Amino acid sequence: MAEKNAGSKKSTDKVSKSATKSRAKTAKPKPRKRAARKPTNAPLLQRIKQRTLRTLWHLIWKGSLACIVVVAFYLVYLDAKITKQFEGNKWQLPVQVYARAMTFYPDQYLSEDEVLWELKRLNYSQVNRINRTGQYVLQGRTIEVHRRSFNFHDGSEQARTFILNFAGKKLASIVDKNGRRVNSARLEPVQIARIGNESNQDREFVPLEKFPNILKQALLVVEDRDFYEHHGVSLWSIMRAFYTNIKVGRTVQGGSTLTQQLAKNFYLTRERSIVRKINEAFIALILDYRYSKDEILEAYLNEVYLGQAYNQGVHGMGLAAEFYFAKPVDELEFDQIALLVAMVKGPSYYNPRRYPERVQERRDLVLRLLAESGHISTNEFRLALARPIKIQTLKNSLHKSYPGYLELVNRELKKRLPNQEIVNAGVRIFTYFDLQKQSAMEQSIGAGIPYLERRFKTKQLETAMISVNIEKGGVSALVAGREVRYNGFNRVLDTKRNIGSLVKPAVYLTALEQSQYNLGTLLDDSPLQVTDEAGDTWKPENFDHKFRGYMPLFRAFSRSINIPVVNLGLDIGVHNVVESLNKLGIEEKINQYPSLLLGAIELSSFDVAQMYTTIASGGQYRKLTSISAMTDAVGRVLYEHNVDAQKRFSADASYMTKYGLKRVTKDGTARRINAHFPSIQLAGKTGTSNDLRDSWFAGFDHNTVTVTWLGRDDNRPTGLTGASGALELYIRYLKPLNPQAIADARPAGVRWAFVNEKTGKQAPPWCGKVIQLPIRSSEFEPRAKCVQ
Repeated sequence: MAEKNAGSKKSTDKVSKSATKSRAKTAKPKPRKRAARKPTNAPLLQRIKQRTLRTLWHLIWKGSLACIVVVAFYLVYLDAKITKQFEGNKWQLPVQVYARAMTFYPDQYLSEDEVLWELKRLNYSQVNRINRTGQYVLQGRTIEVHRRSFNFHDGSEQARTFILNFAGKKLASIVDKNGRRVNSARLEPVQIARIGNESNQDREFVPLEKFPNILKQALLVVEDRDFYEHHGVSLWSIMRAFYTNIKVGRTVQGGSTLTQQLAKNFYLTRERSIVRKINEAFIALILDYRYSKDEILEAYLNEVYLGQAYNQGVHGMGLAAEFYFAKPVDELEFDQIALLVAMVKGPSYYNPRRYPERVQERRDLVLRLLAESGHISTNEFRLALARPIKIQTLKNSLHKSYPGYLELVNRELKKRLPNQEIVNAGVRIFTYFDLQKQSAMEQSIGAGIPYLERRFKTKQLETAMISVNIEKGGVSALVAGREVRYNGFNRVLDTKRNIGSLVKPAVYLTALEQSQYNLGTLLDDSPLQVTDEAGDTWKPENFDHKFRGYMPLFRAFSRSINIPVVNLGLDIGVHNVVESLNKLGIEEKINQYPSLLLGAIELSSFDVAQMYTTIASGGQYRKLTSISAMTDAVGRVLYEHNVDAQKRFSADASYMTKYGLKRVTKDGTARRINAHFPSIQLAGKTGTSNDLRDSWFAGFDHNTVTVTWLGRDDNRPTGLTGASGALELYIRYLKPLNPQAIADARPAGVRWAFVNEKTGKQAPPWCGKVIQLPIRSSEFEPRAKCVQ
């Protein structure tokens, strides 16, 4: 049994071996066994990886979408901001203040010297032959002028040529360039000040068409040649600028487009950062998409920073032309245009006042680029290159030079236009300011006060002077103190002092309004004592402490005798004198004391000028003002002075009062005027307060009233009367001017007649001591009898 099993086992082994050999022949060889590895979580890691990638992808596209949305919203915000500022009032523009425009008409009392003086102040060039605006030709007694275009308050006027012909002391005729007579012409006004705003930026807005083409070409050649081709940002410009700068060996071109520069200057700060650069690019793209190239170029030309005028930044090519060359931008020469374009790169580094050699080198480079690009000829390039750099001095720049007058303008501006937003939008103020009168006034004070201090051994004198155009009621000149450039306390407007005898014409005018008084009426000059209701006694005295008995009114008037005018004032009533002062323009309350009759009233020089302007204009009241008109930046009229007058006194009384004031300058207290101007009829009144504390003179010719005050700020005596002090300054003031003799038309209610000075009655010319005086026609006796 055992053997049998053993046999079966062998048999099975054989079969197994045979099968094994058979499989070995067909199967691949088994690999070598390696060390056993621990089981891994490969499917789990793969799933985590896939999930992470999906999460990152979601974050990326969602983040990108969020960024796109944020950028889109930011661009919308930028677009709204840019549009609002670009299409609204782009800048806070300064208030521009202009002097009166010199106007011409046939038979005008005017000299050639006055016209030439004005042309010089307007920076006109004298030439042999006119070829552009801003030039004039002087030949004999003829002046040919090619006036610039200008936006006057009453309308815009284009450039024009006219010829002024003079004869005697008058302008004989005006003709145009074709020889035809014209009724009137005028020069553009001189700009006397630019009142800055809180932005501390100053600019003169100039429309694109007013800029000369060569200026635009020069700017584009140097700063952005592809301006009209790119879309606000140009990679090609950056590459070309990089190449040019390497080629030249220094920085001559910038990579930013003009649009980018405008974006930086207009909307951004000067911070250097990637964020600002990105903002600059965004804004440049929006500007280029929203606005035309010409609109962008116009904004750039008016925005670009080109220097500093004291605390005000000078922005825009228009203002820079005035600031550096005292010319409108359309009158600049090639070399001047090149200089302004050269400064764009760095106004401080290329400051022509501080670094003329440095700026000349860059100016010449700009000229060379213009010549190479064919914008100027070789000959023009050589001529421009040879011209030296001439910059007007800073003291003669647009910095305001007339603080006293401008204080009056500023006060009126605040009353007329209280809305500061309108004011900051470029208000233009046209004034009655007369440069020639202002200059004469300043010279009078500058030389006159030291002379008076030496002669009368006094010191610390101060002054206030004001001149007014009689016809318009416009203030034409004003000096607020002996330091004419000091921008401080305004003595014309704010110093109120006792006016002394300047009040007397109001007393005489009040009396002459009444039929019982005329210029020949006898007035008593005897000792006088006045007791008021409180029992106080007042004893007025004459300046010389003498008494003359009875004397005619005109004589008491011209010699400024005190007692007669007090008697007259008491007879007509102090309250009536107060009423006349109010009608003359004194608006404040006046106490009705008898001492008022000798000037016991404190008024400012401005108040006195108002009073005497009403007298000089024949009893016609016009409220004094410095402002003729105001317009906004585009010429729309915001305010215009109404020059219509109110008749407050009769023509007869006014005519006789003016006669009395003429006698003051002929043989009265101001007779020194007659010695200096013997052929010119002037009028005026001296005034002196108690203890010689205040020296006054109020005088006028046919056109202008001028009031002069001299005194001390501490109110101590000066040792000067009106005749020795204030009158001296007035005479000095008139000397360089061309005063016109007073020529009043005699009213129908007035006749000339001979009056006996002893009786005060009309008399034949042979009847004793007689004088010819204007009297009322109703009092005239054709056959007056001689009564002595």
